[in-house]
Amino acid sequence: MIETTQFQDADKYSEYLRTFSGRLRSDLAWETLKGFLPDPARQRRVLDLGGGTGSISVRLARKEFQVVLLDSSEEMMGIARKEAEATGVAERISFCRADADQLQALFGPESFDIIVCHNLLEYLADDGALVRAISYVLRKDGIVSLLARNRAGEVLKAAIKSSDLELAKKHLSAQTVMDSLYGKPVRVFDPADLLQMLAKADLGVVAERGVRIFSDYRDLADPDPETYLRLLELEFTLGSRPEFAAIARYVQIIARHSQTVQTSERRT
Repeated sequence: MIETTQFQDADKYSEYLRTFSGRLRSDLAWETLKGFLPDPARQRRVLDLGGGTGSISVRLARKEFQVVLLDSSEEMMGIARKEAEATGVAERISFCRADADQLQALFGPESFDIIVCHNLLEYLADDGALVRAISYVLRKDGIVSLLARNRAGEVLKAAIKSSDLELAKKHLSAQTVMDSLYGKPVRVFDPADLLQMLAKADLGVVAERGVRIFSDYRDLADPDPETYLRLLELEFTLGSRPEFAAIARYVQIIARHSQTVQTSERRT
């Protein structure tokens, strides 16, 4: 891991998820994931890997999936438990405090129908090992949703939002950038590198999307509900188009085991 201690302030992260940027990231990733959720939900098991304060876990549990939230932070999981209880889905979420590198020791092969790995690879030294472990515990007809920081988005953030042209140039080839929430280094990725990582783990790509294309560069700290929905709709539309997805702040990939991916199934 790069720096797990940066997640000790769970309240700070929880507050971020309630901001415009935090909500937009979560909502856009959820909208994509929803399109690939299997039916019926009741017999399906989900792993929310590095699930933190439970934003995705609660949404999945509300759809009647059985969810395992795995995270190394007890403080984060405490917030997730309270949210699960408040929304009446606590019985459908199990909480597992562990590091991501324990995945194969904790679960057997083909344990999960769905695996969510959002904003976790940025903090791992051996991201490839985690993706291979995900492939190991994912059922043969299951899906994985991967969300990670896009290097191109960090370049544009520095150039447009911060007007730091030298930093923008450095980010063109940077392996890490400074996280604005905690002030700690986090990794960034080129989408091609993520695709290669998945291929090495025998995971084939079904869909690729960009998350947060333009909203980071507008002064909309807290838009009204109607404006937010319009922004969400436009962001989601642009995120499905490769020419816009290439410059997104985050890249989201939906993948399956390679043998289950058909050419006609792949979507953007």
